[in-house]
Amino acid sequence: MMNFLRKHQFKIFLFTITVFLLGTFIGFGGYFFASKGGPSAAIASVDGEDIPLRVFLSHYRRALDQVQPGKTPDKATLQIKRDETLRDMVQSAVFAREAARYGIRVPDQQVAVSLTQAPAFQEKGSFSYRVYLEALQSQIRMSPKDFEEEQRRSIAFFKLRWLIQSAIKVTDREADMMSAARNAAKPLKTQKEKSVFRQQLWQEKVMHSFNEWFSRIGRDLKVKTHFELLEGAR
Repeated sequence: MMNFLRKHQFKIFLFTITVFLLGTFIGFGGYFFASKGGPSAAIASVDGEDIPLRVFLSHYRRALDQVQPGKTPDKATLQIKRDETLRDMVQSAVFAREAARYGIRVPDQQVAVSLTQAPAFQEKGSFSYRVYLEALQSQIRMSPKDFEEEQRRSIAFFKLRWLIQSAIKVTDREADMMSAARNAAKPLKTQKEKSVFRQQLWQEKVMHSFNEWFSRIGRDLKVKTHFELLEGAR
């Protein structure tokens, strides 16, 4: 993966997706803490799959920086951001598993393309490997391996979402029935009005399908946390 990035320092004219927008984060702050676990320690497990403590801490620290730059957050804020960070990481793990279950794969080249197209990693309009490494070290605070794996998961979920959405349709009969029920007082007349209504129905079906999907996954999900690995949070 990294060899590919070193070779492709310029723009790659291929389809890409948007990666995370990066803010500016300064220092680690006095409110951060040491952990009892080593590099392989896990902050939680999702159906037996570990969430690395090191990755959790990276996200957690950035979340706290965004809330109160340069200030020491109180205990309540620490707990809220801790729980929110873990929730997002659990979702990421679940979505990655579901993407794999549907046979979705993200090759190294596609990850590389998404990174080379990210404005945050460019210098004078082209991808800069130096800027990329500096951003990972000073802003994102993640290793290239961990960050690139996250990008792989993000792309996989994008593909999974597209796959699910593409299978959802609104039939003519369904559109007519729903239009008659909802717009009895003021029937839709123009083709534009009917198209807008049909698109709204489709969006509702997509949201309903995703909610049902999330609920089904959540019912059987087994998450075990190891917050005892965190010391001195204050």
